Amino acid sequence: MENVIVVAKLLGSFFYYPLSHQNNVQYIEAIKNSEDLNETGFSDFIQAYESTSKGDINSDFQALFEGCDVMPAPPWGSVYLDREQVIFGDSTLRFRQFLLANDIELNTGMREPEDQFGLSLLAMAMMIEQDKNEEIIIELLSEHLLPWAYHYLELVKKNGKTEIYTSLACVAFEWLALLQKELNIIPHNYKLYF
Repeated sequence: MENVIVVAKLLGSFFYYPLSHQNNVQYIEAIKNSEDLNETGFSDFIQAYESTSKGDINSDFQALFEGCDVMPAPPWGSVYLDREQVIFGDSTLRFRQFLLANDIELNTGMREPEDQFGLSLLAMAMMIEQDKNEEIIIELLSEHLLPWAYHYLELVKKNGKTEIYTSLACVAFEWLALLQKELNIIPHNYKLYF
């Protein structure tokens, strides 16, 4: 599960913080210096990162994750899983209860929904680091993340303005599919509203 922790932290951070964030700068440098970069799945991301202006990267991040106007790919599960398509919806509350029941606290310093895609991956990494039972990880994935994550990642691929986030969405999609297969996960078939 060590590799799962690493990838969950990388993707969680990349989908939550701007790439200019200190953690992400360090992660990107580590990936660039990796001896097996071509086998990691991150080679397209690194190539796009090095060939895209910081301004374009920041604009894409803002449009995809912070939203000034209508967001083409909202990163919160409740937007997809709740009929009202709002943040802090019922599915957010269920995820919050799940985290509390498993002693996971996502302290970001802001009042925000815990079901943000990147935060969900960071929560999964924390659970594995705390040696939570594999069934708990499977529940996080099958009930709270996978029911909407693939659709969300397709929207990121479709609406990303730079290859940075479209390549990250591809990496995340393929990694989640591999994880789903390896853990024999059947995602709950919730109706998607977005």
